[in-house]
Amino acid sequence: MAHTKLVRVLLAVGLMLGLSLTAWADNGAPVQPDNPYVGVIKNHTKKDVQVPSLNSLGTITVPAKGWVEYRVWTEQFDLIGYVDGQPYHCQKITVDPDKYQLFCKSYDFLAEIRKDEPAPVKKLKKRIKRKKRSGPAVEGLG
Repeated sequence: MAHTKLVRVLLAVGLMLGLSLTAWADNGAPVQPDNPYVGVIKNHTKKDVQVPSLNSLGTITVPAKGWVEYRVWTEQFDLIGYVDGQPYHCQKITVDPDKYQLFCKSYDFLAEIRKDEPAPVKKLKKRIKRKKRSGPAVEGLG
């Protein structure tokens, strides 16, 4: 008898918990699309840039002068790139499905990491100064 009462109480608590979680998921949780948005992050700098993954606790490294495919589940997000643990690049991205063509594939967004790097300084060649000759050859010409 006590065993059946315990089972009924556990079933009632489980049912109430399940209903409350279902109601919360319908009302409060953001709905993610079935397919993520896929885009490209291009790095035009001379440094490797680390970008945190938005769907896991991982970090994606975008190589110097390279690119990677990046997946997101929201239409707007902030792209923050880090170099040596310090923020290096920040950009607000808005997804526009199938707008960007790259390497014969359609992508939903394209982010480019560019940093104003100083232009290389050209060294000027030093002018060679010629010395005037002093002696009998110079005096005889004039």
